[in-house]
Amino acid sequence: MALRPMVGAAALLATLAAAWIWPPSARVLQGGLENNVGYLYLHGIGVDRNPRQAIAWYKRAAERGLATAEYNLGYLYRTGSGDGIPPDARAAVRWYELAAAQGHADACNNLAMIYADGSLGVRDLPRARAWLKRAVAVASQDSMAVLDANLAALEHDMSPDQVARSEALFATLPRGR
Repeated sequence: MALRPMVGAAALLATLAAAWIWPPSARVLQGGLENNVGYLYLHGIGVDRNPRQAIAWYKRAAERGLATAEYNLGYLYRTGSGDGIPPDARAAVRWYELAAAQGHADACNNLAMIYADGSLGVRDLPRARAWLKRAVAVASQDSMAVLDANLAALEHDMSPDQVARSEALFATLPRGR
């Protein structure tokens, strides 16, 4: 079950207080609270919008191993914040790979898109297909139709040799979940 972002200034204060007083054994729960504070800062809910502060909170949560926070960082670096934080595909890949290693299907899908569109300077269709196959392997039923369509579209542009290389890469990807 994914944690839903809390809203309002009262939620922010409660989240901040809980993040400081929670016992160390509740690392993932605390990471979820920190992730929610990042969301509040990113969207300016109950606080002034501040993407740099959002990144700092997401990083705190990611350091606790929260895949959702790792994904959020990947997304912010992939797209940039529009507030002086430019897109950075290499940083996005780093964070997406951490989330993908824990079985985060959207992170796997976004890694595939980065490799397919050449965001790192060169298109790598076999690697893109491998990440899409990984996304399909860990996705919920709700996500399957979109991922299957992405996989079919990508395979349409690939040679048989690229598909074979992709299968070899797929075998080396982290399994997560």
